Amino acid sequence: MMAPDEERTEESFDNPLNKRFDFERRPLLKVLSAGTMLSLGSNTAIASGDESNGPDDEATSSRRIDPQYGFATPDATAVPENLEPDHVVELHTDEPDDPNDPDRTPFFHFDPSGIHVNAGDVVQFTPESPDHTITAYHPGMGFQQRVPDGVPPFSSPVLSIDSAWLYEFTEAGVYDLYCGPHHVLGMSMRIIVGDLTEEDIPDYEDTFEGSQDPPLLAPFSRGFLEHELNETNDANEGCEWSWLTPQEILDADVLDPETIQDRGTVPFRDVLADIDRFADETA
Repeated sequence: MMAPDEERTEESFDNPLNKRFDFERRPLLKVLSAGTMLSLGSNTAIASGDESNGPDDEATSSRRIDPQYGFATPDATAVPENLEPDHVVELHTDEPDDPNDPDRTPFFHFDPSGIHVNAGDVVQFTPESPDHTITAYHPGMGFQQRVPDGVPPFSSPVLSIDSAWLYEFTEAGVYDLYCGPHHVLGMSMRIIVGDLTEEDIPDYEDTFEGSQDPPLLAPFSRGFLEHELNETNDANEGCEWSWLTPQEILDADVLDPETIQDRGTVPFRDVLADIDRFADETA
């Protein structure tokens, strides 16, 4: 798989976000902080294997992919040979050229943002910036189910630069995933597993609905976030949400399951071009 064109620069991560934006946006950043905690919920995951009965069992369990916790390694170059991935997805933070431009927020994203894989394929997720997870939309995480029935609420731990997390997609279907720390900022993606017909496409593919019993959230929309923003603080009245939203990503035409199957991979740039308010960013 071709690596994305964008190269990570170290300097873009030296300063925290709240020092790069002007005073007028600080109330918004407070809401972002609260929203990030909300999006994380119970996502924090740690690698876990079966109980070990000795050195051989321990070595074996450390070289398999757990169906809920996957396989994490702090060194992306040290993935065991028996777990060699079939596909690679990178996790990025793209900073604006002008950090003081209120109309150009950072983009937190997966690249590619859509891929087609075969059942049983292993996907390696490699962060090119820090503080990311790969998490399934699942009731176990407090969200509308957006993975096939029977799939557990899987998630990576929080990943650092140069680490990697691997997951084996064994069940055919549509998998919508997000990054816990950056979900509120629009970091989501879609994986199509197997060759799906129109009849195989689940209702949730183009339906974004939460529920009250049990209390589940849908991928956040711009309207939802603006409502939360304005309700939280009177000083935010009339504020518009400047960041991407996960619903905008997943609802993009280029992430239609048939399109992903036809193309094989859909880069983030193409998804961004499909969202009217950000289309100029790809010109």
